[in-house]
Amino acid sequence: SSRRGNLKIECKEIATALEPVASEAWQIPRNRLRQSRIKDGGWMNSLHLSIAIIVAAYILGSIPFGLVISGVFYRTDIRKYGSGNIGATNVYRNLGPIAGAAVLAADILKSLGPVISVKFLSLAPTPWTLDPELVPLISVLAGLAAIFGHSYSIFLNFKGGKGMATVTGMALGLWPWTVLILFGIWLLITALTKYVSLASITVVVLLPVMVSFMYPKTEYIIISIIAAVVIVYRHRSNIVRLLKGQEIKIGDKVKLEED
Repeated sequence: SSRRGNLKIECKEIATALEPVASEAWQIPRNRLRQSRIKDGGWMNSLHLSIAIIVAAYILGSIPFGLVISGVFYRTDIRKYGSGNIGATNVYRNLGPIAGAAVLAADILKSLGPVISVKFLSLAPTPWTLDPELVPLISVLAGLAAIFGHSYSIFLNFKGGKGMATVTGMALGLWPWTVLILFGIWLLITALTKYVSLASITVVVLLPVMVSFMYPKTEYIIISIIAAVVIVYRHRSNIVRLLKGQEIKIGDKVKLEED
């Protein structure tokens, strides 16, 4: 019995010693498979896949969910009511909280989805595998493409929404702790002033600052700055009304604006 016990101990020691070797041996063919498919092209090389992801993100971002949801479920063209915007805020004001929440979720997901997809495509050694070194860059470019799609939709003659919800989706996928802090700031400003636009402009201006401290990658900082510029530009009419004291507050009844 003592011999059997010693034999078991020796076998466990041998297995423990061989485990790193076996793990490394398993990684070699997986890495070679990934590299060969990226190098040789396979079905689609890493460059082509990156371009496809960015284009798909733009098209997905271009889908005007505010217009779709208001038209399909409420038989209403939301552009003819309230501020005329297709975003969640205008939908909420005119069609209620359920419609507003649905549009908000859809607009968040259409940028969050591409960002998560990029990370997923870097994990498995398949012909569709994305080079892991490209993940940070392609993630932010996919998120930015969705934002541009939302704000300059191919389905709306390159018009669209303000883009705040879509920026939130990208940030959730890339910088979740930043979103948590900025959401708290957004709630505070909205509660104190009743201006959704002021809260949105403030947090999007703070976004690059927070990213530079919490997620200090060069590509993250650059894209967060570009996203902030786009969102502030899309809110330029809101800024004018804020300066004139004519901006719409939460609870105000509004008339259709001329664009």
